[in-house]
Amino acid sequence: MNKNKRAINLIIDSDLGRTIEDDLALCYAFSEKCFKIEAITLSPFKFGSINVKNSQVENQLELHRLLRYIGLKDYKICFEGSQGFCDDSYYESSPAVKKIISLASKKEITVVCLGGLTNLAIAIKIKPNIAKNLKILWIGLRHIFHQEFTDLNSQTDKKAFEIVAKSDADLTIFPSYIGKLFNVSLNKIQKDICVNHLGNYLYRRITGLFNFSQEFCRMYSITPIAYLINHDFCYVKKLPLNLLLKDFQKTSMTKLVNYVYDLKSTEEIWKNFANNLTKLSNNFSPINHFFISDTHLDDSRKYKIKQFGFKTKEEMTETIIKNWNSVVSKKDIVYHLGDFGNYKMIKRLNGKVNLICGNHEIADMEKMGLSFEQFKAKLRKMGFYNVFKEGVMLDKKVFGRDVFMNHFPSKTKPDIVNFFGHVHSLKPVKRLGVNVAANYHNCTPICQDDMSKYISFVSDTAYTVEDFSN
Repeated sequence: MNKNKRAINLIIDSDLGRTIEDDLALCYAFSEKCFKIEAITLSPFKFGSINVKNSQVENQLELHRLLRYIGLKDYKICFEGSQGFCDDSYYESSPAVKKIISLASKKEITVVCLGGLTNLAIAIKIKPNIAKNLKILWIGLRHIFHQEFTDLNSQTDKKAFEIVAKSDADLTIFPSYIGKLFNVSLNKIQKDICVNHLGNYLYRRITGLFNFSQEFCRMYSITPIAYLINHDFCYVKKLPLNLLLKDFQKTSMTKLVNYVYDLKSTEEIWKNFANNLTKLSNNFSPINHFFISDTHLDDSRKYKIKQFGFKTKEEMTETIIKNWNSVVSKKDIVYHLGDFGNYKMIKRLNGKVNLICGNHEIADMEKMGLSFEQFKAKLRKMGFYNVFKEGVMLDKKVFGRDVFMNHFPSKTKPDIVNFFGHVHSLKPVKRLGVNVAANYHNCTPICQDDMSKYISFVSDTAYTVEDFSN
């Protein structure tokens, strides 16, 4: 979709610690082949009781975490930014400022600024000549006709905006009200991006880590990236700088800036973002294996609902589905060790689900009057990846040792670990055995790494079940 034939040399200046939106923008940028990401610079921010130094630490930790999910193994493109603001007459250099000056001194650089303009302003203040090589896309200011023109990003450092706006840099502004125009429901986000580990991580960030309680999420920060990919995503006007400097002393400057006043299709931007995100993490995220049993989805028996700790079957079912999809991507492999519940629910669950029949499946098969092959064909048609009548050995490559999976606890040969379910009153582990029943594991499939820890524990005779449970 990019109309520019040559690659765009890109710097992303971000304050990731403050908002999930910047994470989305970074992922969007990494997913697009037309960008050559030269650097990610960390801008300071003022947020409640968090001071600038702490904000830099939060930014850095979140950036490193995100890059690991994307698949980058080093952080050489990350540069810590300013420890102060131009409002306070702070113009000291920093790794971020030095990087901006270094790049812009040699070639044309596009900078997507998702927070305050401090790093850019200091770089321009130190070396004004670099401004002519800077194309800056900035999220800031309110509607042009709003009496109070400033927003959080411009208030972070008003002096920085004035320095950047009056420089020779090419400036494109995405006003904050655009964020109100571009909202995506949590249901749609989950449906469209929870297809791999990166998407699941972003969704967890949106819904959990920042106590996100709303039904919609703003997609404000991805709009500059969308604009670079395809200018036709946005409506843009050229406005005189004087009109934008209403919070500063009036000037006689005739400079024009690009002002994005509307989006043509938020649906198209979101679709492009979601598709790119899927391609990005499919390149890096390994296939994971998950294990669970006894989900009893849509089971109306009161004692079973109570056993899971819920008040209604609807609450139990919806919680299990939500927890499942928050950790399992569409390409992951799941082994369900029986007593699945309502088979129609398979359509709502991520992953390639291999079902090992439990006593409920066998009872259902007999009740339907079907042979196992007929029953298997019926379930595969509904969406199950594979169905096994009895216990099976797991591919030795998964854990590097033999594991026997069965619905019922089984006695195995020495050095063969047994994954099982069925017995809801048994403790989570036994000698060479791990109970994967959903009610023992927060109604969530257990990932491969966690199962490795269980295997190490049940294989070590130095410990007892009581040690593990207390």
